[in-house]
Amino acid sequence: MNLDSLANYGFLALGSLVAVLNPAATVPPFLAMTENNSAAERKLMARRACLVACCILLVFALTGPNVLQFFGISTGAFQIAGGVVLVRVALELLRGSRALKISPEERDEGTDKDDISVTPLAIPILCGPATIATAILVRSQGLDWIRGLILVVIIIAIYCAIFVMLWLASDNAHRMSRISIMISSRLMGLILVAVAVEFILQGLGATLFRS
Repeated sequence: MNLDSLANYGFLALGSLVAVLNPAATVPPFLAMTENNSAAERKLMARRACLVACCILLVFALTGPNVLQFFGISTGAFQIAGGVVLVRVALELLRGSRALKISPEERDEGTDKDDISVTPLAIPILCGPATIATAILVRSQGLDWIRGLILVVIIIAIYCAIFVMLWLASDNAHRMSRISIMISSRLMGLILVAVAVEFILQGLGATLFRS
């Protein structure tokens, strides 16, 4: 087993998923939608949302390649399509238009609900189409069990980190800096656009080689 190859896969999985999830940007919409809830209620919803989002992403990450095969979609074609989606997300991050990860409609929906943990917090904020596409793309880079285990560990670790951030924010909402979130979003956008271009190039290469 090539340890360098496994390390590169781990960095790819970690970098791409952190970039598309942008954990720091999950805090503002969470606080905005729970402004009428107590800190204890916020923590409970954060825990439930992270658990639901993590389970959903794990299912898609582990079964995604099989689903593509069932529908006759080649890995190369999905890499191109997924890369295009990620480029759009990355450009939104670079422009700052996605820094808060929530639309006015989603904010209003969340504010009106007593429990936002499943929707809209878990889905689509913590586990949306771009995140699912990224997980499937990363999984398609290596289908052996050891890479699958690496991806599972990374996904769980990321959602644990998001939960810790939301937990701390529940008690320290007044200390959140919008500027730091905007800077983080732009850095994540730069990383994500590089990952997206790499997926597109791989998909083009696989498609051209096949034809």
